[in-house]
Amino acid sequence: MSTFTVVDVETANHSRASVCQIGIVQVRDGRICDAWQSLVDPEGSFHSFHTGLHGIDADAVCGAPAFPDLYGELGRRLGRSVAVGHSSFDEQALNQTAEKYNLPIFPVTWLNSVAIARDAWPGLPSYSLDQLAELLRIDFRHHDALEDARAAAEVVLRACRVTGRGIESWL
Repeated sequence: MSTFTVVDVETANHSRASVCQIGIVQVRDGRICDAWQSLVDPEGSFHSFHTGLHGIDADAVCGAPAFPDLYGELGRRLGRSVAVGHSSFDEQALNQTAEKYNLPIFPVTWLNSVAIARDAWPGLPSYSLDQLAELLRIDFRHHDALEDARAAAEVVLRACRVTGRGIESWL
């Protein structure tokens, strides 16, 4: 059975260290068992391109915790798990945001759901999350961190079913 944690983030601007939303979905024994999300005050500016994608702006994060305030909760949710991000963006954003605040990088083993999908369904024209979700008939609201994490978790679970492999085989 597959046990892993999917992480998705949205950023406020072109800096990967500008996380403004985090979504986490935990999968145990091949089933989604927990989901959590939080807005994050990136303590920096918002770029209109990014706000246009996810709809999060400075007003939306007013009063939200900054990354250091969420660090303990993130550590509890991630533990020393296998963490999955759709592409390497989420891993880089979490790591760069931790570094921005001089916090330790989370001690997880990262996997990339794009690579898993390429292995499960070779030759697709695109492995973007929205295209995979459309192909696999996964309903979600793109560019919402929790929705994206759920969709990526479902992509990985379906890849495990299609290939007959557990998450550990991609480590």
